[in-house]
Amino acid sequence: MGVLGVSGAVAALGAAKLGGSWETDSTPAGDPYYPGDAAPGAAVAAPKWTPTARMSEVARENARPGTADFALLERRFGDDKRGQIAGYVSGSSVEVGGSLDFHVSVAPAQRYRIQVYRIGHYGGAGARLVRASPWLDGRTQAAHSVDPKTRMVSCDWEPGWRLTVGRDWVSGLYLALLTNAEGWCHWVPFVVRDPARRTAGLVILPTSTYQAYNLWPGDGRTGANLYYGYDESRKLVTTRRALAVSHDRPYHAHGLPHHIGDEIGFIRWSEQNGDDVSYATSEDLDTGRINPSQYRAVIFSGHDEYWTIAMRRAVAAARDNGTSLVFLSSNNCYWRVRYGGPDKRPDERIVSCDKVNPRPGRRPGLTCQWRRAGSPEQQLIGAQYVSVIDGFAPLVVRDSGHWFWAGTGLRDGDEIPKVVWKEADQVMPDADLPRSTERTVLADSPYVRLGGSQRQHTSLYRAPSGSWIFAAGTMGWTRVLYVDGLVDARLQRATRNLLDRVLQPPT
Repeated sequence: MGVLGVSGAVAALGAAKLGGSWETDSTPAGDPYYPGDAAPGAAVAAPKWTPTARMSEVARENARPGTADFALLERRFGDDKRGQIAGYVSGSSVEVGGSLDFHVSVAPAQRYRIQVYRIGHYGGAGARLVRASPWLDGRTQAAHSVDPKTRMVSCDWEPGWRLTVGRDWVSGLYLALLTNAEGWCHWVPFVVRDPARRTAGLVILPTSTYQAYNLWPGDGRTGANLYYGYDESRKLVTTRRALAVSHDRPYHAHGLPHHIGDEIGFIRWSEQNGDDVSYATSEDLDTGRINPSQYRAVIFSGHDEYWTIAMRRAVAAARDNGTSLVFLSSNNCYWRVRYGGPDKRPDERIVSCDKVNPRPGRRPGLTCQWRRAGSPEQQLIGAQYVSVIDGFAPLVVRDSGHWFWAGTGLRDGDEIPKVVWKEADQVMPDADLPRSTERTVLADSPYVRLGGSQRQHTSLYRAPSGSWIFAAGTMGWTRVLYVDGLVDARLQRATRNLLDRVLQPPT
């Protein structure tokens, strides 16, 4: 829903992996979106073990030594106002064997370099350095433009370095670290996809949602996302939000997108367990570069709020073809968006969303809430967004005899602390439910919203095709898989029960 507030995922991840604590969020003055000081940390050594031929490609990749001194936040990051260093890539993803252009600006003009890391477990190191550029001659690029109709911010920077992805690279989330000669840093994320490799699972990185929240530049003047823009007094207000956002710009502040910490945490946990998965982005799903029906399961590991019609059709078709769907966050598939700018021409670099819901009796526009367009997200997911949450609440277990809870020792009414957080889903009685052969609510958790009582649901249904569709119903689910101080072995076991069932071939 885009509640104004700090995304603690990256800070919590940094704390969890770098030796800090859970309560690390801070909000710099004038910046309501990103955590402040980096968490202090210590290097994690990778274990010495040898891959075997029976391992999945992901498991074999993670048997390689990680980068022992890797750190997400313990760096000297530039800021959007001075622009010490920032950049973006020419595509949110790249196929193995393909190439990406890096568009980088440095101020003042000076040399810089790029180090490319693959995110994984790697024995606890968390990432592996896969490529490094030479020192490159950098310059201060032209100022960004602002579209007068949509307030869309975009850059037209010259490319500075071309990365050619080896055919032996393993599909995954990659983070490129830009560092200038003065030591200022900025992250640039992208995904390497490998549609030719038939993995059991496909993890979708919600890049359309990343851009919806991207406030770059946080300069107090022109920065805007699909929620806010700056007014004349340099305050963020909804009336100045953008109606379109562009991938042709850096990500705000340190360059790590809002919510990406949840994806990073899940990826590390999943790859630690050797799950046979590959990766793709929202744009890959929209354009058909990835066919979700080719996988046993599609996993939406984080907050995936902005979907095009093509994305939803592809995912629904996969479900009806026997592909299971796993939604490990909440408030998914909430806004219907399109790719392209005001001229209506398709352009996957631009995410447009007017956020104008139809009046009663009026035909809905293209970019409104899915439920207001007559296609509530519950028809696909089995539950849908109900409200934000005040603080934390425990997840309250239901149907504890179900295979999902097997081996956890949990009983009906037992509570798992601090799982219900940020935003919640609910099985809503006034919205259509999808066709199913069986259905259950696995958690029914009361929580407080604006002084009143509300309920969160974790749901699971089986489609007539035999596929399973799981909805965690809370943004706090993945954090309990990986964040120190929150990790709960019972929820880890339940999530493993789910993933093992949907990723393994039927018996």
